Amino acid sequence: MSAEDPEIALERHDETFFTDLEALLAQPSISATGEGIAECSSMVRELCLEYGCDEAEVVETPGRPAVVAHARADHASESDDTSNGDRRPTVLLYGHYDVQPATPSEWTSPPFEPTVRDDPDGEQRLYARGAGDNKGQWFAHLCAIRALRETTGLPADVVLLIEGEEESGSENLEWLVREHSDEFESDVAIVADGPIDSSGRPHVLLGARGLLYVDIEARGANRDLHSGNFGGPVPNPATAIANLLASLTDEDGRSTLEGFYDDVRPLTERDREVLDAIPVDEADILSDLGLDALATDPDEGYVDRLLTRPNLNVAGLDAGYHGEGMKTVLPSRARAKIDYRLVADQDPQAVYDALERHAREHAPAGIDVELGRVAAMAPQRTSADSPVVEPAMRAVRDGWDTEPILKPALGGSVPTYVFADALDVPCLVIPYANEDENNHAPDENIKLSCVRAGARTTVALLSELADANLESGSTPV
Repeated sequence: MSAEDPEIALERHDETFFTDLEALLAQPSISATGEGIAECSSMVRELCLEYGCDEAEVVETPGRPAVVAHARADHASESDDTSNGDRRPTVLLYGHYDVQPATPSEWTSPPFEPTVRDDPDGEQRLYARGAGDNKGQWFAHLCAIRALRETTGLPADVVLLIEGEEESGSENLEWLVREHSDEFESDVAIVADGPIDSSGRPHVLLGARGLLYVDIEARGANRDLHSGNFGGPVPNPATAIANLLASLTDEDGRSTLEGFYDDVRPLTERDREVLDAIPVDEADILSDLGLDALATDPDEGYVDRLLTRPNLNVAGLDAGYHGEGMKTVLPSRARAKIDYRLVADQDPQAVYDALERHAREHAPAGIDVELGRVAAMAPQRTSADSPVVEPAMRAVRDGWDTEPILKPALGGSVPTYVFADALDVPCLVIPYANEDENNHAPDENIKLSCVRAGARTTVALLSELADANLESGSTPV
């Protein structure tokens, strides 16, 4: 260790860091198909060891393997004594090495051939599948660990958990954390995932909305029928499923499921302050999306509805004839795909059970309605009063050299609930990718400046959390 500033070490290794990141991105790791998973998990383990972790292993799960690494805090002198109870905290850093599938013909450059190009603003971007989601983000943690190891020392114990199933729903993450809970004992969990705010400013998110994804099928006659010969007396599954979907919300977009809002955590005064401080330009949103109006509610604004209110989304509909011209068919089947975004303290299973009851009650005579639970992820929200919040805000401010935005939750769903529930620790989401990373889409990318800012943030974050009061039992989750 030396007295050198960690930021100087980050700058010194800049070229090496991006060479290693490009090699990581060149390795496919598609959880949906299994392509490259074994090779990538092995590569991640080697990178963890090379970048300063004391130990790292590939841990098998019932699905895709995860990589678990430990980096113990450096104690600069004998006076840095933790025997008096002033122990170093343990920070759990989560990410995922698996990526979405990619269709090469839709990309400007091949998805697994990392390419750096300048954007219209002169910013360098690294294009590859997984660049922003999520290899480029958690790799910034490794850069920070290496820089700290070489300079002032690692100020806190670190556990890195890099899983291989996030893009397939993190089906075995909770099993992994509970089965190996002794390896994940920590004081706080940090998730670097998702994009920064659309304004270009970084943000700190207190958690994430949950998810319940459901397939619905309505079945009528045993075959498609002529609408003239049978329409009227024979029930139509397409009409039935349309009516069912319409019955799930009222005119203000609120759920009509019995008990749906019973467990929703009320907002505190501090939550209200956080929401009111979030900048939003609805006119700009309308212009960008080509809309002339947003779905409104007399009691809640845009940010409230997006981040603190559960929502039903119809993701897909299919019934009958879709070709050119006319076909007067009465379809025998109709299908829909829906997803609920859930908020703090809602239970996806309870919502699914209520949906099943509602569907049975609203199915017309002659129509069988069948539901299938496709995926679920519980919501999570750390208290805005948690002592981890202000240190995180200071670290992000230092890393990005601008004031971050504090938000109650990520609009999407990431498995932060696992750490809050299984480990009973506060969990924050601190994205490192640019707002237009194109995750899950062609030409996925990450700005090189974002990776650098992320590494600086992790350096500051570990130092800030090391100095915070994170004693067991003192940290609201």
